[in-house]
Amino acid sequence: MVAGGLAAWWILTAGRAANEGFDITDEGYYLLSYRWWDSNPLALTGVQYLYGPIFEWFGYNIERLRLFRLFTVIVVHLLFGYSFMRWLRGRRPGMQATKLWEPAGMAIILAAGGMCYAWLPQSPGYNDVVLLGALTLVSCVLWMATAVDRGDPVPFWLPVVAGLVIGLMVLAKWTSVVVIGLIVIAAVVVLAGQGWRSVARGIVFALGGVAVVALVVQLFVVRLDVAVPGILTVNKFIAGTSYSPTELLQFYWSSGIRLLGQTFRDHGLLLLATALTVIARWRWLRIVAAVFALLALILSVRRVVVDGAAIGGSQHTATYAVTLLAAVLVAVVAAAGAVIAHRFGVTECSRLSRENTRTWVILAVLVLLPLVQAFGTNTALYTIGFNAFAAWAAVMIAVLTGIWATPIVARVTLGLVLVGSLVATASIAYTGLFRYPYRSVGHSQLTAPSKLPALKGLYLSPAAAENYSKLADALRPYTEPGGRPMLAFDKMAGLVLILGGKPLGEAWIAPAERARTAAGIEEVCRKSHPERAPLILLNRQISDSEITALQSCGLDFRADYRQLAPAQQTMGLQVWVPKAERGARSRG
Repeated sequence: MVAGGLAAWWILTAGRAANEGFDITDEGYYLLSYRWWDSNPLALTGVQYLYGPIFEWFGYNIERLRLFRLFTVIVVHLLFGYSFMRWLRGRRPGMQATKLWEPAGMAIILAAGGMCYAWLPQSPGYNDVVLLGALTLVSCVLWMATAVDRGDPVPFWLPVVAGLVIGLMVLAKWTSVVVIGLIVIAAVVVLAGQGWRSVARGIVFALGGVAVVALVVQLFVVRLDVAVPGILTVNKFIAGTSYSPTELLQFYWSSGIRLLGQTFRDHGLLLLATALTVIARWRWLRIVAAVFALLALILSVRRVVVDGAAIGGSQHTATYAVTLLAAVLVAVVAAAGAVIAHRFGVTECSRLSRENTRTWVILAVLVLLPLVQAFGTNTALYTIGFNAFAAWAAVMIAVLTGIWATPIVARVTLGLVLVGSLVATASIAYTGLFRYPYRSVGHSQLTAPSKLPALKGLYLSPAAAENYSKLADALRPYTEPGGRPMLAFDKMAGLVLILGGKPLGEAWIAPAERARTAAGIEEVCRKSHPERAPLILLNRQISDSEITALQSCGLDFRADYRQLAPAQQTMGLQVWVPKAERGARSRG
C-alpha cells in the first residue's frame, strides 16, 4: 500500500506536468528530429525512426508524446516487476503462498520507476529506449530462468521478443550493445541449465527477432541504406572531438569513486550498523545493534533532509545519487554479511546462501544494470544510470526476502531503508517535475497557454509565451509556408520547431562542436542546395567555420544576409534573413 501510494504520487505528478514547460535545447532537439524524421537522415542515433512516426501519428502534439512516454514507463516497470516477482517466488519457497506476492513487488518496482522523471526532459529520447529496453530484456531472462527452474522448456517466443528489443535498442543508440552484451551473457548462463542445444536455439530465435526489426524498418519506416549512412556520417563528424573509450572509462571511474567516497562519508555509520545487525548472534549484541542501527538511520535521514538529497532536477543529480547508492549498498552489505556469517557459523543458513549460479548471475546483472545501461554518456554514469533504480529495488527485495535466517533487526533495518528509498524516489520525481523541471521555471510559474501551433496545449511562463509569440509574428513573412530551412546557433533547436522550420544539417547545434555543425551543413549542400536560403538565429557571433560552410550552399553570409531587427526586439537574438527577401518585403 505504501509503495502503491508513492507510485501513484509520481505518476499523477507526471501526468499533471505533461502540458507544462518547454526546453528549447535538448527537448527541442529531440522533437525537431522527430518532426523531420523521414526527411533528415543526419542524426547521431536512429531514435527518430522510433519516436518520429509516433509523434507524427499524434499530430505533432508534444503533450500526447509526453503522455506516451509515461505510459511506456509504467507498462515496462510493471512487466519487469511481475517477471521478477514471478521468478523470485520459485527462489523463496519458504515465503507465504499469498496472491499479494506479485502485486507487492510490482508496486515497489513501479514506485522506484519514478527515477525516470528525476531530471531529464519530459519528452522521450534514446535514454528511454535503452533503459526500458534493458528492463524488458531482463524480464525475458527472468521468464527463461523461471522455466529452467521449473524444468519446463523455454518458450520460443521469449528469445524472439528479446531479439526484437535488441534491434530497437541498437537502432536507438548503438552504444547500447554494452548493456545488451551483459544481459545476453546472463541469458546464455540461464539457458545453459537446459543444455547447449537450448542456448543455440535461443540464439537463433533472437537473431530472427533482430532480423524482423530490420525488415520492418526497411519496408515500413526508412530504408536502411539511407538511415545507416546518415548515422555513420554524424558519428564520423564527432570522432575527433568526442571522448575516446579510454577517456570515458577514466571519467566514469573517477566520478564513481568520488560518489562512493561521499556516500561512505554521509552514510558510513548506517552501512556499519547494517553489518553489525546481520552478525548479531547473542541477545545483548542484538540490542546494541538495534540501538546503533536506529541512531544510524536517524543520522542518515537527517543528512538527506539537511543536504536536500531527495530533491530532483539536473542541478541535484550528484546529491540525490548519494542517497540512492547508500540504499543499495545497505542491501549489498546485508547480503554479503548473511552469506559470510553462515559460512563461519555465526548465523543459520539464509536462502541467499543456497542460491544457484543462475540466481547469482541474475542478481549481479541487476546490480550492474543501472550503470552499464548508461554507458556512452559524456556525463558521470550515475547521472543517467540511476534512472534505472528499479533494478536496484528488485535487488533489495531479493535480499530482504533471502535473509530470513538473520536477526530481525537486520531485516527491519533493510526494510526501512527500502521504504525510505522509495519515499526519496517519489520526492525526487515530484520535485524534478514541479519544482526544478528540465531547463524551465517551476510549476507555479507556468501559467500562460501557448498560442503557437507547435506548442499547442502547453503552458509556459508568461515571459516565454510572449517572447515566442513575438518572434513568430516578426518572422511569419519569412516562415510561411512551413518547412523553411533554419539554423539556430547554439542549442536552440526548439526555436526552429516553434517557428515551423526545418534544420539544415543536424538538428543538434552545440557551442563545443562547431566543426560538427559546419560538416553537417556542408554534407547537406554537397548533395543539393536548399530551395530557400536558411534563416539564421544567433545567440552569439557567427564563426568563420560556419560562414565557410554556408558558402558550400552558394551563400555569402556578409553579402547575402541582413539583420531583421535589433536584438532587443527579437528575444536578445540576432535574426538574419536573406537580403533579397528583406529588401523585397521592405519595398512592398
